[in-house]
Amino acid sequence: MAFRTFVYCLRPTRAQHAQLQTILRDQRRLYNAALQERREAWSKSSVSISFNDQTRSLTEIRKFDESYGGVPYNLSKWTLKRIDDGMKAFFRRVRKGQNPGFPRFRSASRWSSFGFHQKDGLRLKGDRLLFSGGVTGGLKMKQHRPLPENVVVKSAVFSHEDGIWRVALSCEMQSAVANDNGDIIGIDVGASFLGTDSNGQHYENIQPAGKQSKRVRRAQREVARSRKGSKSRKKKIANLRRVQRKIRNQRTTHLHDVANAIVRSGSTIVVEDLKLKSMTRSARGTLAEPGRNVRQKAGLNRELQDAAPGRLISMIAYKAESAGGRMIKVDPRNTSATCSKCGVVDALQAGRVFYRCGCGHVQHRDHNAAINIRMRGVEALHEAARGLVEPNVGGCAERALRKAEPLAA
Repeated sequence: MAFRTFVYCLRPTRAQHAQLQTILRDQRRLYNAALQERREAWSKSSVSISFNDQTRSLTEIRKFDESYGGVPYNLSKWTLKRIDDGMKAFFRRVRKGQNPGFPRFRSASRWSSFGFHQKDGLRLKGDRLLFSGGVTGGLKMKQHRPLPENVVVKSAVFSHEDGIWRVALSCEMQSAVANDNGDIIGIDVGASFLGTDSNGQHYENIQPAGKQSKRVRRAQREVARSRKGSKSRKKKIANLRRVQRKIRNQRTTHLHDVANAIVRSGSTIVVEDLKLKSMTRSARGTLAEPGRNVRQKAGLNRELQDAAPGRLISMIAYKAESAGGRMIKVDPRNTSATCSKCGVVDALQAGRVFYRCGCGHVQHRDHNAAINIRMRGVEALHEAARGLVEPNVGGCAERALRKAEPLAA
């Protein structure tokens, strides 16, 4: 069985909107109360409150408090699990010697979602979502795409942002039948083109943040010039969030379209195992050792973050799995500096638009890199077939392939 999440906008009535707001407020108060209980129990008595302790207390609270007894039990349990996960993450960071960041109380502006896991309590009736308790009638959904057939809704997470309600439905569905037709495609991701495959197909980078940069700057300037605490400032902040949300939506939609097109082009997708956090690190340096080409590196970092190649790769991974295919990650070293025809490595070629090798081979740099990526993927599959190494499928295998030289053409 496989799990997929589908996100839809909700169109609640005025009464349903008020009911959803009430649930959101009550769950935020429950979160803060659970956190307060854990803090006081430890500070006053050195007693650690567990998730099971708080769920037992929740059962007693539901007997006399209608605000919690009138909603599904698993809804409040989801909130308690959220604070439990936060505490576990805090102690995990403490053990690793990282900056722990103790869980904080949530104000209304920092609490925007609630959810629950309840197979029998969630039902779809046409374009309406029904769940027992809390909301009268069915919530109308804007189904921009229908749910696949024979799926089982396992959980739902409701979120509220700038007056817009959304629901994320986690669905259980049948795993796709393996579809290995022998088509192996190498993909080179970047900033000039979002992606280029080994067949020479370029996928455009629409640069949503770059195109909307003037609107963002104008909205930020209006916020900065308004008086703090005023109604005008709240309106300006809401306008800024709308502009930023539009940029995010444009980027996400384009990434989905490109990932779908790539997955349809082959049953096995080969990508680079990129360390994107290192790639977008600042070149500023320190006062003692200042960096070089800082402004140029900052511009490249903005372009990479706007293109979001990491999100594209993660989308390809789950979309390929859903289609019965697979994604393999290979070593990215020298893929742009290696000639895909003769195999010679020339570092100077990596910064040029066209790769011009001494052997006479001339090709677009990204296309040349995509061919090298594909050849490394083919070699990885050959070695996996011989049992020499485990392929880094979808980035989940423990041992990644580290091949510096490509296959001969």
